[in-house]
Amino acid sequence: MLVVGALYYQPVTAQASPSATQPLQAEVEPTVAIAATWAGGGNNSTIDLGSLPADNMERSWPGGSSGEEVHTYSNVYIDLYVRASGDLQNGSNSIPLDNLKYADYDASVSKTAFDTVYALVKKDWGIPSQSGSLTVPVDLYLTVPFATLPGLYTTTIYHAAVQANATAPTTP
Repeated sequence: MLVVGALYYQPVTAQASPSATQPLQAEVEPTVAIAATWAGGGNNSTIDLGSLPADNMERSWPGGSSGEEVHTYSNVYIDLYVRASGDLQNGSNSIPLDNLKYADYDASVSKTAFDTVYALVKKDWGIPSQSGSLTVPVDLYLTVPFATLPGLYTTTIYHAAVQANATAPTTP
């Protein structure tokens, strides 16, 4: 016995449209981003004050494109802080941290000795234009005491930023 069946095929068709729309969303998070440069060098470049005499005279390096600058790329208002890791060291020899000072930050910050705890230097720093940055100069001062032994003395300067009115940084 042969069973023959008929299959009915109905194609499914959709009406083509000249346009289609879909909502898209992307949430941009708050971003706090800074960099420091020395004399037009790269981000977070080494600050090189050159060869200095041990004459107990304070020397200065004005901030700006030929000195120290801090840049913000943040998309929120920020508070900027600064500190140093400690005395300038060369083995067991040192230059006291009180002899290293900063000023300006485009906020009329008066000449202040670095400390090992963060100090607020610029409050409510604005938001740069898209794909840009805002820059502030940092004036530096150093006094090398009489009889300081020759050699390369180093310390580390930290700039840290937090969203405006947030808790001050404690690290790094």
